[in-house]
Amino acid sequence: MINNENVLALPLRIGNITTKNRIWLSPMESNTCSINGEVTDVLIAHYEARAKGGAGLIVQEFTAVDGNHTMRPVQVRIDHDKYKVGLSRLVNAVHSYATPIICQLHHAGMFSEDPVSPSGVACYELGKGHYIQPRVLSVKEIEKIRDKFIAAAVRAMGIGYDGVELHGATSYLLAQFFSGYNNKRTDKYGGSIEGRMLLAQEIVRGIRQKCGPDYVLGYTMVDKDWLPGGVDRDEAIVFAKTLENEGLTYIDFQTDGTYETFHLEQCAAGARRQPRGTFNTTRFYKQNLRIPITCRCAGEYNPVVWNDAVKNGYVDAVRAAKPHLAEPQLAQKILSGNIEDVRPCIRCLNCLDSAVVKHMSLNCSVNSGCAHGEKPIEPAYVRKKVVVIGGGPAGLEAARVTALRGHTVTLLEKQDHLGGNLYVASLPIGKEDFNLFTLWCERQCNKLGVDIRLNTEATLETVRELNPDAVIVATGAKPIILPIEGINERHVLLAEAVLQGKAKVGKRVVVVGGGEVGVETADMILYKDIAQEVTIVEMLSGVGQDMAGMDKASLFGNQFPKYIPNRLKIACNTRVEAITKNGILVSDRNWHRYEIEADTVIMAAGYVSNRNLFDSLNGIVRELYMVGDAVRPRKIVNAIHEANNFGRSI
Repeated sequence: MINNENVLALPLRIGNITTKNRIWLSPMESNTCSINGEVTDVLIAHYEARAKGGAGLIVQEFTAVDGNHTMRPVQVRIDHDKYKVGLSRLVNAVHSYATPIICQLHHAGMFSEDPVSPSGVACYELGKGHYIQPRVLSVKEIEKIRDKFIAAAVRAMGIGYDGVELHGATSYLLAQFFSGYNNKRTDKYGGSIEGRMLLAQEIVRGIRQKCGPDYVLGYTMVDKDWLPGGVDRDEAIVFAKTLENEGLTYIDFQTDGTYETFHLEQCAAGARRQPRGTFNTTRFYKQNLRIPITCRCAGEYNPVVWNDAVKNGYVDAVRAAKPHLAEPQLAQKILSGNIEDVRPCIRCLNCLDSAVVKHMSLNCSVNSGCAHGEKPIEPAYVRKKVVVIGGGPAGLEAARVTALRGHTVTLLEKQDHLGGNLYVASLPIGKEDFNLFTLWCERQCNKLGVDIRLNTEATLETVRELNPDAVIVATGAKPIILPIEGINERHVLLAEAVLQGKAKVGKRVVVVGGGEVGVETADMILYKDIAQEVTIVEMLSGVGQDMAGMDKASLFGNQFPKYIPNRLKIACNTRVEAITKNGILVSDRNWHRYEIEADTVIMAAGYVSNRNLFDSLNGIVRELYMVGDAVRPRKIVNAIHEANNFGRSI
C-alpha cells in the first residue's frame, strides 16, 4: 500500500498534452492485427480495456513504417494511407476515455523477413537458437528509411495520435545504427559517434519540420546494450543530449540489452535472478537532461517502488507492459488504493514466449482475456450451487469466475494449503512470483464468499452430501512413477519433495528427466550447494525443451556454465533401465549400458493426470466439468484459461 504521497496520480505535461497520471501502458506486441497489418476489433478492445482501466497514457505496440521490414509476419502498419481508417478507430476508442495515445514507430532491421543492417554483422536471435545474416544497406536505402519514419509521423499526426515515439532499442534498426558493435560503416552514417547518431538526428529533425515544435516526439533507447564495443553510458548520454537538443519531447529507457543479451544476469529483462527495475539508470539521466524521462518496469512490479522513484525524482513516469497484460485496470486499482486487488504478473514470461518467440497471439497466463477481446464476466441467468474440487490454479480460477457470476461456490482442497502444483512451481530459484496468483485468487474468492475447505478430500460421498448443481473437477496431476527395477529404493526421491525441502539429498545426485522440473531441480541443488555433483539424464535429444525461451537462455547461458563439467553433467538420448544400490543403470542411443553412481536419485519424469474422481462422478452429477492438469498435464496458462472458460459457461 502507498502510505505516503501518491505522486503516481499526478498529471504530467509533455509537449502539447497532459497525461492523466504517471502509470503508462508500455508497448508490447499483441499480434492481433490482420495478416496485412490492419487494425482489428480485438486490437481495439486490447487498448480500450487499458484506457478504461485508467492508464495515464498509452504507447501503442511497435508499428511498422515499412511493410517490407516488419518484425513479425503479423505487425501493425502505418506505411500507407489505407491504414488510416483502422488506426483512427483505435485512436478514437482510446480518446473516448480521455487517454492520450502515442504511436511507436518501428523498423525491424536485421529481424525482418528481408534482414538489413548498417554493416551486415550477424546476430544471434535469442529464444530461437539461430543466427541471422543481414545484408548491408546502401546510403540511398538509408535515406528512404529516414523518409519513411518522417512520413509515418506525419500520417500519425493526421490520424489523431497525440505523438509518436521512435523505437531505438532492442537492436532494431535505429539501435543498430547507434551501436558500435553493429555499425562498422565508414561513410556519413557510421564511423564516429557523430556518424552513428546521424540517422536518428535526421529523422527527429524531419519530424520536427513536418509536425511542428510542440507535437510529442519520444525516443526509446538503452543505457547499455552489453555487446562488445556496443552502447555504453558514456556514449548513451551524448546521444540523449544530442536528441534533446534536436527537439525531442521525452526519452524512454528500455531494459538494457538486446535480443542477443537479454538473458544476461546484469540485464533487468524479467528473467530469473536478474535485477528488478532501472531507476538507478534513469536517476543518472534525470540529473543530466532537461526533458522528461520514462522507463519500463523491468521486472519491478511493486507500485510502492514506482511511487518512490517518481517522488524522489528518479523518473517522471513508469511504463508497465506485463502488469497491464495481467491487469487491464492496473492504474485504476493502484490509484484508488486497491493494490491487493491487482491481478499480479507472475513473471512466467509466457507473453514473450507466445508473441515474441513463437509469433503467435499474445497470451497472458493469468488473464485469459488479454489479446482475446477482454470480454467481461456476465452474471448467470440461473444461480447454481457449484462445487470445485482442487485448489490449484485451475480450481481457484474456476471458483473465482463462477462466484463472480453469482453462483454459490464451495471449494474442496485435500492439502492444508492452496496452489496445487503451482505452489511447487514457485519453489525453483527465481520463480517465487508464481505463488502471487494463488494469494491473489484466494483473496478474491474470500471476498466473493467462496467456501474454501482445506484438508478436505473430495469423495463420491462428500459430493453427494453437498448436492451441487454443477461440479468442476480440478484435481491436477501427480508425478509419474517409472515402472523400473529399484524404483522403491530409499535413495529414490520425487523432485517436488526435494523442492519443498521435505527430503535430503546426498553428495552425488542423478536427476531422471530433463524437462523444466528436472532442470530447475538440478539448478536449485547446485545454486544452494546442496550436493557436490549433479547428473541430468534425459531420454530425448535435449534438455529444457518445455521451458520458455528466456528462462532456458538464462539458465543455460548464465548458471549452468559455472558448473559444467565439474559439478554438472548432462546425458541426453539416455534411457534409465534400473535403479541400483549405487546409482542408476542406463543405456545410450548406441545401446551402450553403463552405471552412473549416485547417493540420491531424483525422479522428474513428468506428470500424469489425476482423474479418478471425475470418472467416479461421471453420470452421477447433473453438470460435470474437468479442467487443468486433470485433463492432461500442461502449462499454467492452459489451466487458468480453461477454468475461466468453463466458469463462464455454468
